Amino acid sequence: MAEVFSEWLEKLKSRISITEIVSPYVSLEVKGSRKWACCPFHHEKTPSFCISEDRQTYHCFGCGEGGDAISFVQGIEHTDFMGALKIIADKYHITMPDFSGGDNGGALKKHKDKLFEMMRETASYFHANLISDSGKSAREYLAKRGISMQTATIFGMGYSIGRNQLVAYLNSKGYTKEQMQEAGLVDINSFGSAVDTMAGRLMVPIINNLKQVVAFGGRVLDDSLPKYKNTRDTILFNKSKEIFGQHSVKRLKLETNVTELIMVEGYMDVISLYQSGIKNAIASMGTSLTQEQAKLVGRYVNKVIICYDGDGAGQKATMRGLDILYNQGLDVRVVSLPDNLDPDEYVRKYGKDSYLKLLINAKPLFEHKLLTIAKNYDLTSPQEKGKYAVEAMKVIKVLQDPAMIDAYIDYVSKQTSLSSDTLKRQFAVSESPAAAVKPQTAKLATSAFDKAVRYALYGLFGGVENVSCDIDLSQYITDANQRALYDVYRAKKSSGGNTIEELLTYEDGNAEVRALLDEGSKVSDEIANKYFEDCIKKIISDGKKKRKRALTHDIDKETDDEARFIMISQLAQDNLKK
Repeated sequence: MAEVFSEWLEKLKSRISITEIVSPYVSLEVKGSRKWACCPFHHEKTPSFCISEDRQTYHCFGCGEGGDAISFVQGIEHTDFMGALKIIADKYHITMPDFSGGDNGGALKKHKDKLFEMMRETASYFHANLISDSGKSAREYLAKRGISMQTATIFGMGYSIGRNQLVAYLNSKGYTKEQMQEAGLVDINSFGSAVDTMAGRLMVPIINNLKQVVAFGGRVLDDSLPKYKNTRDTILFNKSKEIFGQHSVKRLKLETNVTELIMVEGYMDVISLYQSGIKNAIASMGTSLTQEQAKLVGRYVNKVIICYDGDGAGQKATMRGLDILYNQGLDVRVVSLPDNLDPDEYVRKYGKDSYLKLLINAKPLFEHKLLTIAKNYDLTSPQEKGKYAVEAMKVIKVLQDPAMIDAYIDYVSKQTSLSSDTLKRQFAVSESPAAAVKPQTAKLATSAFDKAVRYALYGLFGGVENVSCDIDLSQYITDANQRALYDVYRAKKSSGGNTIEELLTYEDGNAEVRALLDEGSKVSDEIANKYFEDCIKKIISDGKKKRKRALTHDIDKETDDEARFIMISQLAQDNLKK
């Protein structure tokens, strides 16, 4: 008879020692009946992270994080509940049975979870290679690039030795070549053998916002081509929908007030900037920024500085990225790097302070656009001035704020010495670009109840792992936009579940969707489940109070005695319910 999960879990918990689980990650110091350390979940100099062996729990009095050994492993290893159980079971040499039961969409999740587990194993394997004797050449390359081993460890960097050692390692862990191929780790050659796709490269894991390794980026250690290679699109990874560094930005937001992000092209740019002390950088992993990536950026901040490479391809990508980011309602600024340098090269050559000055002097989106267009014309020529003015007015036409329109018309007037009246006449007949999309300006309810509804929806759509709600919340959600999104959730729930990516396909451009995603980005993964539960409780509690107030108001207004009696009975029943 198959072992019952609850019985197996109790057996595992009986073996767990919170000290044994935590001690490999922190330096514990005994004070009285408890053990203390600096918290591994936020930066601190004075220990406020405490272990209680009596209760087998931990709590940080600095950031508020707490839980048992399982939740600790979830947070420190960036995995879900079942992944944490697997790690702990392996530590205590306990076999973890297959507890999957039934289907109802669970088969796909089980399959993906297995692949995620393999990707985590692969990342650990690559990192072990890097710090081993076999990784000497990779460590020398990092040193030449100015990247310390501490930074390399923070980003989980590793090394793929080659000679199909990855295949052999994963085989020893019970994974098949079909699973490796599906996750993009190997190619199958003409002889039917699995071949490591990243052999001989410095490896960088690409981690999603749920802290799962979804892919890898590989960089050669010499000048051979291609220099960079990413995992192809797989069931776990879609390049156009991921941003490198978003998981670290999410943690940074918990430690400090992040008001802007720097968008760069590649992961080495992000890592090099981090090494210099600039930690709010993310990468689009290429020059083609997508709408999905822009939406991800909008979850974290309202302002973004785009800083692509100084070469021709980078500049063209900058112009495309500007429109995509602006169409998401973001405040967009642009940094142009000199001498065809990329951010990594610039910060290594000129230093952090010089780069920060560039950021301070970043040009607003429309000023950058006008300056870029002006480079194509000789503004000392009357004819060229006229051509430039026509193009400039098309750019300004996208703006919605009359004051901003006047300001930029005056700007072009000073550039060209053409009168503002002449430019305004041209503005009146100019055509705005067909691709221009108005920023979302709808006003949203901002009460604590509305924020609770948004986070609950974020969780139900898959933004929080392992949460659900069996109670029908439609009786409490009164906002029309929020109710529409809840109806989408209910419809999708019956056909296999919901994801944040699917949510983005509904009512695109809707301000409520933006607000929902923003609400989700404010909560750390470590407390997400508890926060979700609290939001559900608030929705029910406040919803009942609102319904009671509305019913009392209707009773006072009702003149029909029979109808009034029915409403009074309903109110009495509600008061009896806890």
